[in-house]
Amino acid sequence: MSDIRKADPPICAPVVKEMALTPADFRRGLAVLLQERAHSFDGGRASVAEPGRALTIDFLAKEPRVLGKLMVLPRAQVTISFEGYGPDEMRAFLSEFDRVFQRAGG
Repeated sequence: MSDIRKADPPICAPVVKEMALTPADFRRGLAVLLQERAHSFDGGRASVAEPGRALTIDFLAKEPRVLGKLMVLPRAQVTISFEGYGPDEMRAFLSEFDRVFQRAGG
């Protein structure tokens, strides 16, 4: 019997996510996500520059999603662009990004 393992899917840069975030939610999450990295934040763009590589995270507010008469969810497109990162580093960053911006239902 052979041990066949599926390879991790390749990460295509940039990574685009549709998220239920307000600009304030985005800024709060970035403060946690990037606290250990030197970064800049200008409007809807966060930038991290390290020797030999760069990372940008862009926030674009979209029309809210309306669910019936009582629920309106904020909606945004978040684009994460990597330069000079290897696949494992990209996966690790995206895992941390997802953990920071995860929301629990209830």
